[in-house]
Amino acid sequence: MPPERYARQLVLPEIGAEGQKKLAQAEVAIVGLGALGTVTAELLARAGVGKLILIDRDVVEESNLPRQFLYAEEDIGKSKARAAEERLRKINRSIGIEAEAIHLNTATSPFLKNADIIMDCTDNLSTRFFLNDFCKKESKRWIYAAAVKTAGYVMPLFPDGPCLRCFLKEKADVETCASAGVLNTATSIIASLQATLALKILLNHDVPPKLYFLDIWQLDLKTLTIQRQKNCPACQGTYPALEKKEEALLLRFCGEQKYQISGKKKDLALIKGRWEKIGAVHHEQKALHRENITLFADGRALIKARSAEEAFALYDQYVGN
Repeated sequence: MPPERYARQLVLPEIGAEGQKKLAQAEVAIVGLGALGTVTAELLARAGVGKLILIDRDVVEESNLPRQFLYAEEDIGKSKARAAEERLRKINRSIGIEAEAIHLNTATSPFLKNADIIMDCTDNLSTRFFLNDFCKKESKRWIYAAAVKTAGYVMPLFPDGPCLRCFLKEKADVETCASAGVLNTATSIIASLQATLALKILLNHDVPPKLYFLDIWQLDLKTLTIQRQKNCPACQGTYPALEKKEEALLLRFCGEQKYQISGKKKDLALIKGRWEKIGAVHHEQKALHRENITLFADGRALIKARSAEEAFALYDQYVGN
């Protein structure tokens, strides 16, 4: 641990030398590397957390740049997980970083098994409830965070306390940042609150399971107490999100006209050769990009399209059944 790098933290009584050693030994998984995840990841990397696991299924787009601070214009089209990894390695070479450009589900959840705490920085309810049920079943600590417009929520969740299902319905009608907009200062401060709570938990400070609401435009901060619900399935040992079958099509990334289609593993070299005959192709580790399609080696494709039918047609045309 380079003492000079963390000099300003070492003199803090809340951290100190012993606390810094605890951070260096910690492992944190960050699921979602958008507006919340990039800020959270950078803050934890700069604070000296020993290992970060970065998970995101998406690619960088121009509309991400105002608030997703790990990316620059040259990253457009790249996997978010890989681009974030590249940037964080330049920020702090002394920590471990594992980047996974995957869709989180039962098959890929082992990437979370060693994490001391999991950060929910996603933008969709299905992944949030998967995290909730996974963490309940595996007795994992995690921190829920969400932001839209000028406000957001953060809540630390513990194995023996209330869970996400105790205060949020799985089919809740929630606004997205694409449809309602979002302010970059709002996502930054919500991510900062989330990262602060993670540091406190890793340092064994007392952190109550409260739901925090902050509207940065109105300068309004509320703290809400959430009670365990008697009829909550996850709190009673039933995990609906872990029992769901994977859907072939996952609609909308934060309200955008972008689709994810799952398929079998692909030979990227073979497909690259086909694609190069009809246009430019960008090849990065375990992924190919061309125009409005990103194809991963596991057969998963991200496709910009006006409808699900158009997305399936493009998949069949460029990838195959």
